[in-house]
Amino acid sequence: MTINVRVATKAVNVRVATNAPKTKATVASGVIMARTLSELLDVDVSSVNDKYVIMYNSTTEKYTAVNPDEVLSASSTTETTQPGLPNNFVDTLDVDLDNRIDLDAGTF
Repeated sequence: MTINVRVATKAVNVRVATNAPKTKATVASGVIMARTLSELLDVDVSSVNDKYVIMYNSTTEKYTAVNPDEVLSASSTTETTQPGLPNNFVDTLDVDLDNRIDLDAGTF
């Protein structure tokens, strides 16, 4: 931070210049806190839509709004880094789909 001071005959003018990045936050009682998600530095709200969820993106190192379908797709992959879908969810889905879809293979 640089502080430049010019003294005039009757008044003192002070100008503070800084090269630090601007923070998105407010100060209340000496504590810096965000008021909204968009004020957090590690949250990207540029793609926010109704019914989207927040998911961490390790590439950008930020939380981003994504379509819930992307979360399910990422969970259902066979990659070892993904947590996968919970077994009780898969079992419930299996039963629900079984009750709604009748696959008839015909007769032989």
